[in-house]
Amino acid sequence: MPSQTDLPPALGDYIRKSGVALAVSTTGGDAPLIAVNEAFCKLTGYSEDEVTGKNCRFLQGPNTTEEERQPLHDFVHGQGGDSDRFPITNYRKDGSEFRNFVFMSRLYDAHGKAQLILASQFDMTSAMQRSEIAKNDAKLSQALTDVEQIGREYGFAMMGSAQLIADSVATLARMSFSDSR
Repeated sequence: MPSQTDLPPALGDYIRKSGVALAVSTTGGDAPLIAVNEAFCKLTGYSEDEVTGKNCRFLQGPNTTEEERQPLHDFVHGQGGDSDRFPITNYRKDGSEFRNFVFMSRLYDAHGKAQLILASQFDMTSAMQRSEIAKNDAKLSQALTDVEQIGREYGFAMMGSAQLIADSVATLARMSFSDSR
């Protein structure tokens, strides 16, 4: 199984330094995690050693619905577009529930084969408050721009990121609007 040391050095450095909760998994098998950063560990309460080699479904729990699970499963198994976002109920190591908004993008090698999945997580429990939406979206936009640049340097390509960002802003705005009613 590939490991964090198999990532291009600039991408590995970026993931480690990012303030956005990031995780990288392979596209093979059960899509095990090969890298997470400190922000991911802070969000979930798990250490890197506890999650490396596992599929992210360990974050699911009693209130995670099949309607939330299925789109994630389909994306991980190659269905759908190259980037997408998924709201899902997740659980921290301490058992506390949070509303996670997961943004996922496939990273392709120079031959056009999807090799990795980059996922960023945002705790939308408190971000449903309007003041947090713009801040989280700005972080996501910068993270995707940075990762795209690093990926290009190493032959990875992320397709459709600009549209993903635009769609994400609209989705977050709709979620905020519907919650304020």
